[in-house]
Amino acid sequence: MTSNLLKQVMIKKPELAKQEPFLNARDLIEKIESGYTVNNLPKHTQKKTFAPSTIAYNHGECPRYWYLAFNGVEFEDNSDSKGVANRTNGSHSHSRIQEAMMNSGTVHIFKDENNQPTTEFKIMNQDPSIYGYGDVMIKWNGEDILGEIKTVPHDGFEYRKNTGKAKKAHLIQLLIYMKVLGKKKAVLIYENKNNHELLIIPVEVNDVYRKWVEDAFEWMRTVKQAWKDKTIPQKNYRSNSKICKNCPIQKACSNAEVGTIKIPSLEELSETM
Repeated sequence: MTSNLLKQVMIKKPELAKQEPFLNARDLIEKIESGYTVNNLPKHTQKKTFAPSTIAYNHGECPRYWYLAFNGVEFEDNSDSKGVANRTNGSHSHSRIQEAMMNSGTVHIFKDENNQPTTEFKIMNQDPSIYGYGDVMIKWNGEDILGEIKTVPHDGFEYRKNTGKAKKAHLIQLLIYMKVLGKKKAVLIYENKNNHELLIIPVEVNDVYRKWVEDAFEWMRTVKQAWKDKTIPQKNYRSNSKICKNCPIQKACSNAEVGTIKIPSLEELSETM
């Protein structure tokens, strides 16, 4: 009897004929992803002020970019679907962390334009003209400490955690805000995108930071004055450079006049952390 059972188990079942899936999964994925970029249309924009979040990244260090942006040109969003998704996810994470900080009672609460509670507040400066938003103002041990929230991938988070070093672009943005607000202390609040772990990196103004931000403010004044004088800066980069390749006004820059003056790009912040 056992032998008969073994024979039955070992009998090969006829292979099922392979069927084609009822749809092409790759086509559906591409269709969904196109929804992220459907609104990435060229848009004529005229900047009125310097934005610290832009100063900190690539084209933000280019004087020609700011000159043309102050004039008003066509901006193009070259982000792919993953870039847009990542940006949107970052915004949602900011809101979630800010809400948790409000609930914890560790931050000042302001009102937004719709009279709703928020941790964000405007940061403005007259000379040079700067406009941005602070993420949080933390109430800690009797002090008001500026906080900037950043979400980063796991590997980047672990690097920050192990070294205690802030990303340079994040530090630049924070230092400009600190200069405008007259703050000597601030914190960068990092969240691991993978597991939502938090990391706090304290930032205190030192001589290196102070010198860099003062030079940055003077650079912004020089760039804005060139725009007022209608003297367009020359290009500081080759068109195939990383700076130009990712610039939202690359086409407008290529079509603009060559330039009449030479203004150096904004100097990089030295690695001190």
